[in-house]
Amino acid sequence: MRLTELDPEFLKLGEKPGHICHVENIDEAQGIWFLCPKCFAANGGRVGTHGIICWSKSRGVPDDVDPKPGRWKLDGTGFHDLTLNAEPGKSRSVLLLGDGCKWHGFITNGEIT
Repeated sequence: MRLTELDPEFLKLGEKPGHICHVENIDEAQGIWFLCPKCFAANGGRVGTHGIICWSKSRGVPDDVDPKPGRWKLDGTGFHDLTLNAEPGKSRSVLLLGDGCKWHGFITNGEIT
């Protein structure tokens, strides 16, 4: 599955605490939002599918901003070739914890695995 199939959006933190802004390109981005690939497949599309946010510490998002604890480097030029790489001391994989679907995977060159 490709990231581009999951309605991705680039994000940055807003001026006020707790506010998130959508931005047009990876150069402005501090994170990314996309639909959960596991639930997208199970639901046959976006209806009933939750979103995932992945923040980047190297782009200025502190460790205390939710969701946490994961942080990733956003490498690439856009959604089609985005790779989430590990920040120092963090994992490269994305693992959803809590009561949800518990998806665990990677984003490499725009491909979800």
